[in-house]
Amino acid sequence: MRRDEPPVGGTCPPDDRHTALVGELAERLRAPWVSEHLAFNRVADATGGFHTGFMLPPCQNDAGVRAAVRSVRIMADALSCPSAIEVGTNYLRPRPGELTDGDFVRRVAEGSGCGLLLDLHNVLANERNGRGGVDTLLAELPLDRVWEVHLAGGTEHRGYWLDSHSGLPDAELLALAARVLPRLPALRAVLFEVTPGSVPELDAGAVRDLLSFVREAWPDADPLPPLSSPRPVALPVALPASAAGGQVLPAEWEHTLASLVIGRDPGTPLARELAADPAIGLLRELVTEFRGSALAGALRYTTRLLLLTLGPEGVARLLDAYLRARPPRLFASEEAFAFAEHLAGDLPHVPWLAQVLQLDLGLLRARIDGTPCTVALDTDPTALLTDLGAGRLPASPRRGRYRVRLVDDEVPA
Repeated sequence: MRRDEPPVGGTCPPDDRHTALVGELAERLRAPWVSEHLAFNRVADATGGFHTGFMLPPCQNDAGVRAAVRSVRIMADALSCPSAIEVGTNYLRPRPGELTDGDFVRRVAEGSGCGLLLDLHNVLANERNGRGGVDTLLAELPLDRVWEVHLAGGTEHRGYWLDSHSGLPDAELLALAARVLPRLPALRAVLFEVTPGSVPELDAGAVRDLLSFVREAWPDADPLPPLSSPRPVALPVALPASAAGGQVLPAEWEHTLASLVIGRDPGTPLARELAADPAIGLLRELVTEFRGSALAGALRYTTRLLLLTLGPEGVARLLDAYLRARPPRLFASEEAFAFAEHLAGDLPHVPWLAQVLQLDLGLLRARIDGTPCTVALDTDPTALLTDLGAGRLPASPRRGRYRVRLVDDEVPA
């Protein structure tokens, strides 16, 4: 089972309430293990901290290992089943003096006593983006800890190979899988990851061929014993920062990298070093796309109204002003409420915007709470929703006093 938020590669510990809910769900589903990304997406600081809107690579040095081990152990202690960490993507250039990707993952896995989720598309993407060879990484990983493997498709963008989960795995990835799967003695699951938007483009026959390929590449073996967590390996005693060879501390790394990808500049030597990496521009673009997609999904009718009246360029300017003013939020619903609050401070001159925004937020509250939400309007809500739902501007909707009861249409009556 995938825990999916928050990740366990940084200095911010996992949220107790969220971890407890995941543990409860894992027990209900009888999940044999729970996995999570070895990354970070949240930063703590004197102002309360902020989210990044994207999974970012952790600080890959000894101090970073200790920070990640603490987070993984907190997650593991809250679960009744074993835990695993995923080998992630990293678009940044390798830095002098940092641990290699494989060595870092190995130390965290051994220090925390967890298993591994080996995403072969991630490690192939890292190789294509200059992080180092796949075979070198595999030689550094404890392959006997790999319980799960992921396969996926990707896309090329701005000279990078993105882990976009779009389409089928390419020939190079399949060849890699054919070499690696037989080398994993504890392997228990192979997953094909694809985004919902890419599913309609998949050929059913090609998917069947992929599944057949996996069965052939993953040979039958004797039944595996019940899964148990490996015993943690003791970590070296932590050295003071002054004795650690000038290593970057994890908290500084996280705050600097997170600030840069959301458009802030801490003005430190580390910030100047990282800002010279072309991947920072890519990460900023990805964060912007993720936040825009979250808003479009959560505020469906508002987004359509803005596009029909302001056009794509006008909406882009409006979104850019919001993104510069507000840091990312963890959930799409939180992003939507923050965007509505931002608009309230300087509402664009768009007919029916306040009314449509109320409808969208009401639908969102009904979905979150699981109970109907009633909103008061001065414009016919049926006309607004019908026309915008059809992709056109409302045609002179009637004015009056309306109260509409909104329900989540995904909840059975």
